[in-house]
Order: sequence, then C-alpha cells, then structure tokens
Amino acid sequence: MESKEKARFPKTFWTANTIELFERAAYYSMASFMVIYLKEVLGMSPTFATFLNGSLLWGLIYLMPIVSGTLADRYGFKRSLSLSFLMLFFGYLIMGNVQKFWPAISGSRAATINYTIPVVVAIVLIGLGGSIVKPCIAGTIQKTSGIYATLGFGIFYMVINIGSITGRGVSYFIRTGLGLPAIFTYASTVFIFIGLLVVLFIYREPEYVSDGLKDGQQVKKKTLKEAILGIFIVLGNLKFVFFLVVIALFWFLYVQLYNLIPLFLRHIDPNAPVELYTLANPLMIVCFQLLITRLVKKWTPVKSILLGVGVTTAGMLLNIFPVLLYSDISHRVSLAGLVVPIAGIFLLVSIASMAVGEMMASPRIYEYIGRIAPRGEEGLYLGYANLPVAIGSILGGPLGGALYQKHIADPLQAGQSPNYIIIWAIIAFLGLCSMAGLAIYDRLLARDKT
Repeated sequence: MESKEKARFPKTFWTANTIELFERAAYYSMASFMVIYLKEVLGMSPTFATFLNGSLLWGLIYLMPIVSGTLADRYGFKRSLSLSFLMLFFGYLIMGNVQKFWPAISGSRAATINYTIPVVVAIVLIGLGGSIVKPCIAGTIQKTSGIYATLGFGIFYMVINIGSITGRGVSYFIRTGLGLPAIFTYASTVFIFIGLLVVLFIYREPEYVSDGLKDGQQVKKKTLKEAILGIFIVLGNLKFVFFLVVIALFWFLYVQLYNLIPLFLRHIDPNAPVELYTLANPLMIVCFQLLITRLVKKWTPVKSILLGVGVTTAGMLLNIFPVLLYSDISHRVSLAGLVVPIAGIFLLVSIASMAVGEMMASPRIYEYIGRIAPRGEEGLYLGYANLPVAIGSILGGPLGGALYQKHIADPLQAGQSPNYIIIWAIIAFLGLCSMAGLAIYDRLLARDKT
C-alpha cells in the first residue's frame, strides 16, 4: 500500500506564520487594556474610548482589507508588509508616549490636556497597518500551501492564538511592573520591531503568483477600480446585505470582549488583571479547536453558525445571575486559590462561551458565504467576509461604552445603583436577533433554491 505523502510547506510559509505571531502578540498585548488606557490614564469618556477602539481601530482593520489587499497584490507582499510594520511600530510608539511628548508639543497645561489628536493618529497608523498585514499573510499562506490549504490555514489560525496568548502573558508582567503605557512601549512596539526584522531580512515574496487557475476558475489580480466597483456589486445583492447585517449582530456580542467587558471588570475590581480574564478566549481555542471542528463538521453551516451564536448569547445572559443571587456583585470568593469578584467568575464563563461560539460559527461563515454567492462570483463575495466584523465593531464598540455610561457610570455619579441586568439583556437580545435573522434568511434562501 502506498503511504500518504506528508504535507510539506516552503520556508516562506513558516516565515509568514512567524510574522503573524509577532504581529498578533503586539496587538493582543494591548487589546484588553486599550479602552482602560484611554479612559483611566488619558481621561476619555467610556463612550469615546469604545468609539476609538471599536469604530475607528477595528473598523479600519476589518474594513480596509477590501482595498489594501488589492494594493498589496499590485505592489507586492514584501513591500506592503514592510510599510505596514513601520506604521504599526510608530503607531504603538506614539500611543505609549503621548503623556510624555504631547503636553510639550501642544503647549497644554497639565489640567487641560486633550490627547485626542495623538491618539487618533496612533490608532489610524495601527488600524491601517493591521489592515495591510491581514491580506498579505493570508495571501502568502494560500499561495504556499498548495493542495494542503486546509492544513495550512489550520496552522495559521493556531499561530494567531499562540500569538494572542504570548502577547497577553507578556503584557501582564510589563503592566504590573511598569504601568499601562508600558504595554505599548515595551510589549507591542518590541514585538512589532522583531516582526519588521523578519519581514526585511527573512521573508521572501511567495513563489506562486495569484494569476492562474483555482478550483477550475480563472483567478486574476484586481485593479483598485475593480475592487471599488466590487463593493457596489456585492451591496447590490440585498439578500447578501441582509445576511451580512445578521452576522454583524453576532459580532456585536464578540467585540464587547474588548469594549464593555474591560470596563465592567474594572468596575467590579479596580485592579482586575483584564488580560488574564480575556486569556480564557485564546486558551479555549488552542485547546478545543480540533474537538469543536470534529463535532460540527457534519452539521450544515447554518446550524453550526446558529448554535455558535446561541452559545455566545447564553454566555452573555449568565452575567445576569450574580445580580440576582448576590446583593453585591463585587463580593469576593476564592477560585483556585485566587480571590476574585463573584461577577468575575461568571464573566470568565462568558468569555469562554465566546471562544466556543467563535469556533463553531466563524469558520462556517466563510463556507456559507461561498455557498450562497452567485456562481462565478464566489471570490468576490468571500472578499467581503470580514465586513460583518467591521459593521459589528463600528457600531458595537460605542454601544458597549454607551451602555456602561448610561447604566453604570451615570447612576453612580447620581448616587444611584447601577442597572446591570439591562446591559446584559440588551447584548443578549442582539444575539437572539442574529439567530432569528439567520434562521429566516436560510429558509428563504432554501425556498428560492428549490
């Protein structure tokens, strides 16, 4: 009997994964504390902090690849990655040092300093830089994986989460030793600098060009004009737009991991190690991705997505229970030798549920989009698979901040009790709307197919 040929990947494949690891480590070093940094250190309101983090930063990262991917194809991945890492380096460097340099540059007095301008500049650099990295690395993985594309992207997805774990772990020790700004200066900036060195001295342009045959279809590089016109083609399909909105409601829930949840954790525990709480997300994915993949592989995509959204929604609803069971949700209990607020335990379960929901839903969303796309336009439609993340981030980020402001910060300032239940009820309701919309859409689609 012939033995199966072992998958072999070229050096560029592993170099691309190494670059992704350092870029993700840099991002996740600061991700859990971005809104906390903007609010507690720079004095911004919760609503504005979540707008900057969700709408501006995540919006750029997930919306701009539609254009940046086209430009990367035209000018080459190596050039594009070099530019993106330079942008990321200066973005993180500016963000971590605004308190040192901005007062002198702006001439502001200590009591009247407004950090909006340098923060927006830093976020734009980080967002645009991140939007270039995504299509370059994903494109390299695709071009160098050959017939082992499924395994290649599986390794790529695992590397992303290893980078996430690494970044959060390093961030904890730097933050506790040197303070919040040091996360950007000594964690994110250093990780990005190492990644830049790998890009400049080790990374090579993928051997395989994008022109050619793929899945029996002719694949050609897009011009910038074609990429922009593609937006109108996709958005002209109202059914697909409806699907994007339905999936965006799911991402409304997920983006609260970096907007509402950090604010809430610091409310119940002013010294909460937010990065350790959110570490539950990548740890769950690294440990259980293979198991979840095997569990859902025989399900239809829509069933897997529905249940993924359902698990995440149920996790959000769990946060209501400490309010019902305890008069003080900041009441501390012992967990594995650590003393944490009771509400923090429920939040850990909620964060873990997000990981399970992501593992069940996210990969199948791409499969589902490929399935419902018009024949011959699968590539075009899959290029907009990240659009729901952008929509969910742009609208969902400020939503988390607004809920925190209205139902926690404002009541406390007025000497009243916060209304925790309505916060989690609203978030969970969006999850239920996503499930209902997806079920309705699938039934209408199935009827049309018949």
